[in-house]
Amino acid sequence: MTVSFLNVTCLTPAFLNAAIGQLYSLFSENEIRARLKVTDLEPDDQALLKRVVDTAKEYFKDPERFKRAERAASRDG
Repeated sequence: MTVSFLNVTCLTPAFLNAAIGQLYSLFSENEIRARLKVTDLEPDDQALLKRVVDTAKEYFKDPERFKRAERAASRDG
């Protein structure tokens, strides 16, 4: 599957997380790389997508670690 961002003028982390980051909860990185192609991204948006993907991979590797950190931050804040 190819996802094109041609003529997209505004891209947010929230959208990329919902559209692509969540795939990491269902599929392995290898499956996603084999089946998903992203095209027509501006360089800044490519960097944004990379950050979203890196965060999603880390989160879905150990979601409980993120939840513990979030709880600790809310207690400290």
